[in-house]
Amino acid sequence: MSEITSAVASPGRSVYAVDDAADPRLEPYAAIRERDLRGHGDRFIAEGEVVLRVLLSTSRFRADSILVSERRLHGLGPLLATAPADVPVLVAGQAVMDRLVGFHIHRGVLAVGRRLPEPCAGSLLASLPRKRLVVALVGVSNHDNVGGIFRNAAAFGADAVLLDHASCDPL
Repeated sequence: MSEITSAVASPGRSVYAVDDAADPRLEPYAAIRERDLRGHGDRFIAEGEVVLRVLLSTSRFRADSILVSERRLHGLGPLLATAPADVPVLVAGQAVMDRLVGFHIHRGVLAVGRRLPEPCAGSLLASLPRKRLVVALVGVSNHDNVGGIFRNAAAFGADAVLLDHASCDPL
């Protein structure tokens, strides 16, 4: 456990080695599938280092917990150290993670995130610079298309992406 603790050392941080997929702390990660995540209100699953980095660097979301494979722990140590100290870091072997979620998690990192209250479109637009690039989605119902639009918006330096209620949730 000392190797695990030193990789994400931070005062007050809870780091747990987990060796059983049935551990109750892992329940939010159990058998995750896209259809299982819809309708969960403000909660979502973040997968991969890039998505975790965004989750931990924005004030619009909050991590509830982070699940990391043992093989990725050392490399993710600096990123995990940026998480708030009260966010538990769960460390498991690859076999436990795969058994838990029901498929091979090749990226070795998941997190349960929580969406914080969003500003209304008017407030968001008013907070942006005078010269801005805003992308608007209307009725886009395919998750892959939404993901592609968000990636392109980021590549072109968009200041915001607005979605109507008919578009699927990007999270």
